[in-house]
Amino acid sequence: MAEEQTITAFTSLEIPTQLVDSMITMQQGRDEMEPQHRDAIHLTLAFLGRLDAEKLADAAAFLSGKTWTAPLIRFTGQVRHGSWALKSDPDYHYDEATLQKGEQIRLGIEPVPELLGIYSDLTRNLGGAEDDYWPHVTLGVARRNVPAASMNTLDIPSQGGPARSLDLRQESEEAHHRVLVTRDFS
Repeated sequence: MAEEQTITAFTSLEIPTQLVDSMITMQQGRDEMEPQHRDAIHLTLAFLGRLDAEKLADAAAFLSGKTWTAPLIRFTGQVRHGSWALKSDPDYHYDEATLQKGEQIRLGIEPVPELLGIYSDLTRNLGGAEDDYWPHVTLGVARRNVPAASMNTLDIPSQGGPARSLDLRQESEEAHHRVLVTRDFS
């Protein structure tokens, strides 16, 4: 019997173009980080894990069949770091004061009711809820160990705007995650 194929999937929001442009500006001249590629910048909502064809079709149908209000996306000014991938390495120990090589540098997003409502709706119906969900976008990945305080000099914009779309994406090792379904808010 052939093994059923699965893909690793997650849901995300496309942030406003002016915030993507601001992130690109924040990345410039920062040699301590490998910048997130413009086309890969997104706000992850729920990590759905490995989905077979039936579960993937269910997720796509759910996203396509619902209507949500576009949440306002605005940076909080809070910067955090960490790595889900490094957590599986027994030699890795999180250090709040140090951005360690390979850790993601994350910018907080205001948890407005519309965003949290979409998150709740998706996780209730598709799974992927996190106990300590913190809305954020990834600015980049640390190239080497540096003091976390070095991120205090980021010029984080105060403007915001509505999310452009809600997407179902296939996770990829490459910089770009393949968009499987897009649900525009317009």
